[in-house]
Amino acid sequence: MEKFKVRHPAGLWGIAIIFYYCWFQAFYNAVRFGNMFPYDDFHDMLVGVIKNFIPILILSLTNLFIIFRVSVRLGIRKKIIIDAIGSLSATIIIGAAYVGVKVMLGFSPRFDFWIIDWPGTILNDIIILMGVELVYYFTMLLKSRDETEAAQRQALQYQYDALKAQINPHFLFNSLNLLYSLVSIDNEKSKVFIRELARMYRYVMAYQNKDLVELSEELGFLESYVSVLEIRYNNKFKVTINGEAPRNTYVVPFSMQLLIENVTKHNVISSRFPMNVTVKIDETGVTVSNPIQLRPADSAGNIGIRYLSKLYALHGKCFHVDNDNVTFTAYVPLIKNSEI
Repeated sequence: MEKFKVRHPAGLWGIAIIFYYCWFQAFYNAVRFGNMFPYDDFHDMLVGVIKNFIPILILSLTNLFIIFRVSVRLGIRKKIIIDAIGSLSATIIIGAAYVGVKVMLGFSPRFDFWIIDWPGTILNDIIILMGVELVYYFTMLLKSRDETEAAQRQALQYQYDALKAQINPHFLFNSLNLLYSLVSIDNEKSKVFIRELARMYRYVMAYQNKDLVELSEELGFLESYVSVLEIRYNNKFKVTINGEAPRNTYVVPFSMQLLIENVTKHNVISSRFPMNVTVKIDETGVTVSNPIQLRPADSAGNIGIRYLSKLYALHGKCFHVDNDNVTFTAYVPLIKNSEI
């Protein structure tokens, strides 16, 4: 057997049991006595409630204990059989104990097992058993869905981390080669290059294990990244940012890097074909667009784009791209503080 933690607050179960008692008692009274309220006065009704509610409460709690303790790993059929046998056995034991308490308190002259209306008691137990079973399987369904989503999120994060692990060393290798060339040509550019590269990798170390980052932080990283690329492409690569980051809005870390890297990977950038990327920010998202200047025999696998789409989907957001063979546009949705 496997312990299963009931996630439902005790108060909700208490309210459910009280409502169930009221419904079942009214139903039982209507069937047996032809009247849902067959009481002479308030005192008579109060005695009836005490006599009948306590067994129903104990029976409900017993069913909860049995059903949530028996593991579904045994198989649904076996679990239902075990639950039913356990519940019926508990009903008989509780009924016998109820009669025994009445004898001990002097409410009955002798122990009479058949003083209890067993058909009504068993019907009551069956209804409680079915209700708790439904709650159990619904809870298991939610738990299974949560575990599946968590597993998908973890798998995507592993893939995304692997992708970043490929991109970052590749970029660093190219950057160090460029720095080696710059040192002997332009000391000032070399200093700027080193400063921006240091800022970039400080950001990488700070956010590589985070699910989300504030847009303002990501844009600061983007500025450093673009500064390095401008030096790398001898100012033939430009990024224009229009708008400001709304407060308390978030994106997946390195979204901007992947999109800008995607531009440099798949397009020709030269004196003859300079590249101008436009980043537009509004209250709902960031739009990154660039003219298409595809390299010859470019594979355009767009692995990073596919991962970003899946990662934003896990946050309930739609990341998408448009390609009209003239302009490539990526739309990055913003995740607000209230949605985290």
